[in-house]
Amino acid sequence: MKRKSVWIATAAVLVALLVMVGGKLRSQPVQSSTDIYNKFKSLNEIVQLVNENYVDPVEWDDVFEGAFSGLLERLDPHSTYISADQFEAMNEQFVGNFQGIGIEFDIIDDWITVIAPVAGSPSERVGLQAGDKIVEIDGESAYAFTQTQVFNTLRGAKGTVVNIKVRRPGREKPISFTIIRDNIPIYSVLASVMLDEQTGYILVNRFASKTASEMSAALEELEAQGMTRLMLDLRNNGGGYLEQAVEIVDMFIASEDTVVYTKGRQPGMNTAHLAHREGTYPPFPVIVLINRGSASASEIVAGALQDLDRGLVVGENSFGKGLVQRQWRLTDGSALRVTVGRYYTPSGRLIQRPYKNGSREYYHALYTRSSNPAFEDSIKGTLPRYATRSGRTVYGGGGIFPDVSVPYTQELNDQTMRLLNNPERLFFQYAEVLAGEITGRYNGVEEFLAGHRLDEHEAARFSNWLKSKDEDTTEELLGEDWPYISNRLSSEMAGLLWDREALYRVRLEADKQVLEALTLFGQAASLSGLQ
Repeated sequence: MKRKSVWIATAAVLVALLVMVGGKLRSQPVQSSTDIYNKFKSLNEIVQLVNENYVDPVEWDDVFEGAFSGLLERLDPHSTYISADQFEAMNEQFVGNFQGIGIEFDIIDDWITVIAPVAGSPSERVGLQAGDKIVEIDGESAYAFTQTQVFNTLRGAKGTVVNIKVRRPGREKPISFTIIRDNIPIYSVLASVMLDEQTGYILVNRFASKTASEMSAALEELEAQGMTRLMLDLRNNGGGYLEQAVEIVDMFIASEDTVVYTKGRQPGMNTAHLAHREGTYPPFPVIVLINRGSASASEIVAGALQDLDRGLVVGENSFGKGLVQRQWRLTDGSALRVTVGRYYTPSGRLIQRPYKNGSREYYHALYTRSSNPAFEDSIKGTLPRYATRSGRTVYGGGGIFPDVSVPYTQELNDQTMRLLNNPERLFFQYAEVLAGEITGRYNGVEEFLAGHRLDEHEAARFSNWLKSKDEDTTEELLGEDWPYISNRLSSEMAGLLWDREALYRVRLEADKQVLEALTLFGQAASLSGLQ
């Protein structure tokens, strides 16, 4: 009986696969239906033999999920099978909201610790603060909760109520809150701040369903503060929705230019996405920051602004993902994401880098390659050349190469790296101590930046505090990296005293790529004909 059920499941998989590929075989045959059907028969034989003879009972759900994943991995690194559980988590990141109370949290010393309330969420409305420790949920202790337990107890349907108690630094008794759950937005614009009197800075970490509207709101707010030039940070932005990237580029293009075009086997994939005749925002200089973690939709934005001479691209060679995926939801709640086309920048560049040696080597090569400008130049010699609107040379087939190469050069000793990666968030905890000592001293983050310093004497105090946490540290090693460490502590303090924007504002003061980019706005203005 068990053998029959496995065979039926296998047959169903084979039929489904035949249906999926059948239309493509009829419209553009690559391999005959008979050849593919014979492969399916072999697969069915393998399943029956394993089911009857394998030494242990087989968990067929796991086996088939592995088979689905393996099949797609042989196509290219970005075609993938997504289980039902994975699909819900991934979909949440890009659709833009879930229902709950709205906190960024971590488990520190076995307590749920609020890192930041989500802007506009129920938690922010009732007054939860960074540093609050949730000690009770609906009358039950929250001690030693796992992340899954936190999700299960604090998330819930819109309009439902959860009662919590928090322990707040500086308060003797716990504080009680009654929170009505609501839709919680997931923002893709993580920071929007003025770096100086004229430079606006926007950090985008993904291209989700509402990224363009978030970007538009951020631009309007920065313009109201006097912005006359923009730094758009797409570092470590892995991409997302293509149409959101197109909409953002369109904000800066004042002519009916091609932003990106796609090509695929199906006629519907041969599409050009055009900008409108007028850009939404004034023609101020734009600098786009990228690195090896900038991929897909990030590369569409950087590549289009570079090709159309509208933005100066600064940083490191990007990821190199120029493949377009389409997603199909399957009947069991899982999903199939299949590459259906390639995208090209306005000059005709395909950004996708080679992947013929398999996905493992594909990703390994990315994170082991040098970011040295000389190494980037050596790669360029092997790639096809294209021209921007003004005739500048750009390169295809290997990601987006920056106009000005500024590699990330921060080198930290092993002790500092260990402290940064400690799951107890030691920098955040110590910043709570420091923030408590200066609460009310500064009227805002700019005043804090002008007047606050953590000098090297603080390294000794930090070292003693770390030792009280059973961390084996030396003051000498802390001193080696103190400029970096003090900035991280100060930024965490700013986040605790004000908000996430303040945290990033302070952190950017020690970001060498940002500081170098600030000196390049003359080039950005000249490139766009704005001088």
